[in-house]
Order: sequence, then C-alpha cells, then structure tokens
Amino acid sequence: KITREQAITMIAKAMKLTGLKAGMTQIEQENILEWFADSQQSAEWAKESLAAGIKTEIVYGKNERTLAPKDEMTRAEAAALVRRFLQKSGLI
Repeated sequence: KITREQAITMIAKAMKLTGLKAGMTQIEQENILEWFADSQQSAEWAKESLAAGIKTEIVYGKNERTLAPKDEMTRAEAAALVRRFLQKSGLI
C-alpha cells in the first residue's frame, strides 16, 4: 500500500529522468497547492512533487478541491498516473 503523496513523489522523480520539468517558483508552488483545501495535510517533503505533478497535468485531485495526499492510492489511480506520465514524457 502506498499513499497518493508517495506515489506522486516517485513520479516526480521519474519526471526528472525523462526531462519533463514543471519549472516553478516557490510562490507558484504554494499557489498551486493552496487551491486544494486539504493541501496542508501534505508532508513537507512531498509538496514540491505534488505541485509539479499538478502543474504538468499528470496529477489531479480526488475531486475539484481535494488532493487527499494521505489516502491510499488505488490501482486505477496508479495506472492513470503512470499513463499520463508516460504520455507527457513522450514515451507513449
């Protein structure tokens, strides 16, 4: 079992390997996360990865205003996350 923030952090690290960059400032990162009502529940180590995933449109919230960083990621969510990552990276 893995949380959403853990999976998104792994994808963000893979983004660096494929050269997919979000390119954002600290303020932009904070603004992106501020949109989600539960972003303060995110671990400090995961915030940059979450914002990068959202900015590159690889990551979506559970719904419009909820990120659910501590929820367990489902197989369907993981598959969709990996698919979007591969598409955005130009690998498929």
